[in-house]
Amino acid sequence: METGATDTDARRNPDGLFLRWDGREVQWAWMFRDTDSQESEFSFGHREVSKISMLPEVVRALKGRFSAVNEVVYAQRFARTTIVPAIVLKDDNEAAEKWFKLHHAPTMDVGLRIVHLESIEGEPVFVEGLDGDWEESVKICFSQAQGVIQSAVLMETAISISRQTDLWVVVIDSGKRGADFAASSRGNAIWSGHSLKGDPESILYSVVNAMHRNGIEQDGVAIRFTGVIGHELNDVFKRFFSDIECLGQSTWEGLKLLSK
Repeated sequence: METGATDTDARRNPDGLFLRWDGREVQWAWMFRDTDSQESEFSFGHREVSKISMLPEVVRALKGRFSAVNEVVYAQRFARTTIVPAIVLKDDNEAAEKWFKLHHAPTMDVGLRIVHLESIEGEPVFVEGLDGDWEESVKICFSQAQGVIQSAVLMETAISISRQTDLWVVVIDSGKRGADFAASSRGNAIWSGHSLKGDPESILYSVVNAMHRNGIEQDGVAIRFTGVIGHELNDVFKRFFSDIECLGQSTWEGLKLLSK
């Protein structure tokens, strides 16, 4: 069950706070358990940040509102991410850094987050370049916060779906300023990526380009959007794909996946 409210509920038994940052907007989902039904519910909110200097203030306000929550999980949207087989890295963080630099050629040193999906065949390792302002703002207010990689969360969803079909499953979390992607085939992690453009044509191009690089035809692809999408994005994708579904009934499903 979910609610679109942005404030805590009088029936609250807090279970967790889930935060996302896309470079201009902070989004959050507060999960609580209904004292009557014992079902988990979600309360959502978002706040635009016009100047990066405002970011710590926005996070501090969330700390004041949700101070009773013990579990805090946070992520970045549309972040530069590299996926590498575990056998290549051999638990070597320096090797992970080299692969990240090879794929993205950053102009300056950035902090990295490394997530190893050990329960998945091939044990893919995700390496993400961090936004220092976001990291610092969250950690100062929520010392217990656990950072996760958005594309790794999407990949776990894609893998779960792909185990039930022979199709190439692409999970897409789209927003106003971009999209995150994860693709899986028969339980294997195949591709992850992001777009820094939120228009439908750019999002479609990212998926089609990844298909062509992997030699996949459009009739061999299942598209899964994490949440309800607009008519324009739906119409653009329907020009190419026949198997399209939305996961969940709200636009916040991608944020809710951080609670899994």
